[in-house]
Amino acid sequence: MKKEINLLRPRENKILSFLRFRSISLLVMCFIIVGLFLRSDFSYTKELAVINSADFSLIKNMPKYSLSDKIREGQNLLRDSVPLLYRTRAGELTSKQIALAILNIKTGEIFETRLWVSEQDTRDYKKTGIINIQTVSPPEESIFHDDIVDVGSSLKINWWNSFNTDYSITDMPDLIVIANKYLFPSKYLTGLSEKSSAPYTDIIYTPYSSAIHKKEIINAGRAYLEENIDKAFSELTKKEVKSKVESNLLITDVISKDILRNIMVVEHIDPDGFRNSVDDGQFLGERVLAIIGANQELAYRYTGSPAGASGLAQFIEPTYDNMVSRYPEAKLIKDYNLGMANHVNAIQAMVLFFDSHKKDILSKITRKDITNSLGITEEMLAAAYNGGPGRVVNSVNKLGLAWFSSQLNTSSASRIFRQETLDYIRKFQAIKNLDLFVHI
Repeated sequence: MKKEINLLRPRENKILSFLRFRSISLLVMCFIIVGLFLRSDFSYTKELAVINSADFSLIKNMPKYSLSDKIREGQNLLRDSVPLLYRTRAGELTSKQIALAILNIKTGEIFETRLWVSEQDTRDYKKTGIINIQTVSPPEESIFHDDIVDVGSSLKINWWNSFNTDYSITDMPDLIVIANKYLFPSKYLTGLSEKSSAPYTDIIYTPYSSAIHKKEIINAGRAYLEENIDKAFSELTKKEVKSKVESNLLITDVISKDILRNIMVVEHIDPDGFRNSVDDGQFLGERVLAIIGANQELAYRYTGSPAGASGLAQFIEPTYDNMVSRYPEAKLIKDYNLGMANHVNAIQAMVLFFDSHKKDILSKITRKDITNSLGITEEMLAAAYNGGPGRVVNSVNKLGLAWFSSQLNTSSASRIFRQETLDYIRKFQAIKNLDLFVHI
């Protein structure tokens, strides 16, 4: 028996050694698994953020494209397509075609569709809020429409605004409108290269919608403004245009680029929209930049105000003509329409305006304690841009430091500024405080 026990011991030792080794191995594996578990990121929020982000590069077979490039492509598609049709009765326009360039955001493909609208509907829209559209052309016109796709009743007008109408395509969320071709009265296009000899001219424009209110397009608007402001300053410097405020300085050393950036945004923000804004005008400011980014040199080319102001800079003709004659060395384009349509020229006119009115305001303010303390502020210049320098001078001379604030809560009879100018100054202050161009 003793012999048998002695014979079994080596085997038992081997088994025990094996079991110890297995136990240690399992323990090490457990430590590794726990470590991997602790280092893993199981944040579902992070996962959802990736899935819902605007970067589709991780989605298989998703085409890569720039929305800015697609907008250009859509504009060119419409520019090359057949002219728009329209109908008249006794020489009066009764209905007209509008062509739309539509982008499929999933495939990157662009196609054209057309619709008919009644001129009476467009005139009554502010009262009725209704525009009846017909997207299928009559059979006799089908020969013109081989490449045109009908989107049927899915096409909706969210807000009618002629060439800047907000369209959407319901039931087809992958389709967005990126440009339109619109029938515009030729008589308002005097001096512009696109003007037709016919009563109406086909113009190309990218209308605003939430589909183009994207960071890429907004940034493109910022970059476009900055590029053109730089060109305007460079040209004025090259021409050695002197300031009338400080005659020993160039005009570009006296007027800040900041006021130009902010005024061009403020000019195109609707006062009622601003009053109802819940974000101090951030969305509305970005909306303007998106329109500029999408349309570039065409931005606000066809925009006019009830007061007769036009273009990106929103000058009225007498004011522009005054700048042409007052600063002959600046060599502005003499034709008003062409001068406003050329953004670099229009921005130069703005620089001249601010210098000219800074000089006028400074010379006519009798409260030198105010000018010595504040100088001529950007708010004063903004007020002059909207309502002329006379009311600014009267306000400062009469109300001193409270030239603006004291008029906000008084009756219209006792105000010097019109309500429109008070609203304009508030818009200017809000946009200025947003620092929309802080990254420029």
